[in-house]
This record gives sequence, structure tokens and C-alpha cells, in this order.
Amino acid sequence: MRHLERSRGHESLNASIERIAYAYGFSAPPVIIPKKAIQQTKTNDLKTGASLALLKHGAGATQPTYVWGIASGPKRSTILSFAIVAARHAIGNALAVKTVQAIANLLGLADTTVLVSSVGDQESKRRFVRELGTFFKKNSSSLSEETREATLRDPEQGYHEMIENNDPLLERAPKTIDYLSENSRKTMLDSLALFEAVGIPYALEPRLLGLPHTHTELLFAIEGTNRHGARSRVAAGGRFDDYMKREARGDMAVSMSIEVEDDVEPRTSADAIPSCYVVHVGDAAKLCAFTALETLWKANLLVGETLLSETLRDQIDRAKASKTKYIAIIGQREALDRTVIVRNTSNQLQIVMPLEKLATHVARR
Repeated sequence: MRHLERSRGHESLNASIERIAYAYGFSAPPVIIPKKAIQQTKTNDLKTGASLALLKHGAGATQPTYVWGIASGPKRSTILSFAIVAARHAIGNALAVKTVQAIANLLGLADTTVLVSSVGDQESKRRFVRELGTFFKKNSSSLSEETREATLRDPEQGYHEMIENNDPLLERAPKTIDYLSENSRKTMLDSLALFEAVGIPYALEPRLLGLPHTHTELLFAIEGTNRHGARSRVAAGGRFDDYMKREARGDMAVSMSIEVEDDVEPRTSADAIPSCYVVHVGDAAKLCAFTALETLWKANLLVGETLLSETLRDQIDRAKASKTKYIAIIGQREALDRTVIVRNTSNQLQIVMPLEKLATHVARR
């Protein structure tokens, strides 16, 4: 059986991506996303198309399901897509975003920021489209002929064209996040609070584009400073609940896709054995587990988790099935004390240690 741990100096880009994906729940081998499947989504954005094509692989899932895939991009680049289907806890959003942000940092992007917006629920969308129609009527004479015609056919399409063309009138145009229903506002604020709690740097970006009948609630993008010193947007995604209901026999899904300039081919082995498996008890422990996961994968250790599982029994069973040597247990008390219970599965001995010493303990034994 294969272990993915390697020293950082000898670890390939593929292996590093595998290790990050595994840490945040994407432990199954990635699927290949055919070019034809992306074309069939009928979207002009390659990253969004890859996410939509990938979500078909989660069709019909009723329990949280992780799936990731690889697609060919332009000029020998690669699109990596990550999706979590049927995840009702907001932690699913954080897992997908954290995975892609970690890969962006791995690729050399500095000062990465997750851009966040929301198109809201159906009530929010109706409010926004109504306000958009009023705005276009009042400012019809200031629109280009092409945009004016688009707004008559579909106000949202006209709004999209304004964003894509960086229309000067955009400064005065309504923003989706200003017309959210109470439920949608709570959904966005809860996600932002969660991002802050697990160390995901974010900024509100009201002009992120959501596709009609496809995106629901949250939109995400990731940008950072590239090797030339310029800000670059490399990843996009969000919630695709509307799309899942219409096309994939599902109800909830979050997905993020990132473009990698290199021709990469990560291939997580189905029989990979994690050095450590992190389990949690309670919401506070979920947040603390994020720190444990990041500490372990950054130490070049393969780490498993089931943060979307709510029962300790299920998590322990999965940990044992993975054949890991160590199970790291974080409960409410441990979360408060920033400690972890480490169980050696070979002799069932347990010790309690500070969270920051977990990676060193696992790596040396």
C-alpha cells in the first residue's frame, strides 16, 4: 500500500495537490472531466463549466459526498474542480474553499483572498431583478446600444454584459447583496463568520457573476499576487443548488474550480493510508479540526477526516477502516484547551497533548 508522505524538497506538484485534497476530504481518486462534458454545460466560463460537469458525478447523493476532477485547460493548463454534494452544514463551503486556496498558495500565489458575494434565494433574486429593471429604465440613454438591447431581453444578461465590459455605469448599478432576503443574509453572514473562524481571509466583492438558474446563495472567487507582482483571479465557484435540482437529481452542492498553468495529473490512490485521522465532537471541535488538518498536511503528512459526519461512532469506524496508525480526537474540552487526544490504533494507548505538537508526534513515530 502506498503512503504519500515525502520530504517537501522531493515532493512533486502532483503529490502536493493529492495531499491537500486528501486532507480536506477528497480522498477518492479524481475523475476525468471530458471537454465535451464542459461544452454541454453551455457556459463561457471554463472553471464554471468544469464545476457543472463535475457535479453530475454527485447526482442523486443524499449523504455528504466529496468528488473532484481534472479537465484540460487552454495552453496546456489544467482545471482542478472540487465539489461537495448534499452537505447541509456550512462547513462544506469552507472545506471546498480551503482546498482550492491551499492549492493556489502551493502554486506560488501570494496574499490570497477569497472574494465572496451572494445572489441569494429566489426571493432575493426577484427583488434584485425588479430593482435592476427600474435602474435600466432610468438610465436607458446612458447605455450602449448593445447593452440596452440585452436589458430589454433579460435585465440580468444586460447586467452581466456591464460587468464584463466594465461599463462606467456599473458604479451606480444595484448590487445583489443589497437585496438579500433575511434567510439569505443570514446564510452569507454565517459563512463569513465560519471563514473567519477557520482562518480563511475574505473580502466582499458584490460584482461576482452568478449564472441564472444555476447559482444559489453564495459565490466565491480566489485572487492573489502572481510571480509578476500582479493580482490574478485563478479560481471561481459557489453554491449550485438550483443546478443540482434541475440537472443532477440533488438539492445542495458547493464547488470550486482552479486553473493551474502546469499540465498536472494528481492521482490519489484508493488504498492510500493516512498517517493520522482527525475526528471531532461538536461544532467548536469542527473549527479546531481545521487547524489540525492544516498543521498535518503542511508537515507533509497524509491526514484523513470526516468533518461532515455528525456522530463520533461513524468517524471512528471510518478512521479504523482507513488503517491509520493514529486517531486524533478533538472534543469540546480539547477545543477550548487547544489540545488533542491521540490514540495509537496498534495498542489503543491514548495520550493528551497540545495541538501544536501533533504533527511532530505523528511524524516521528
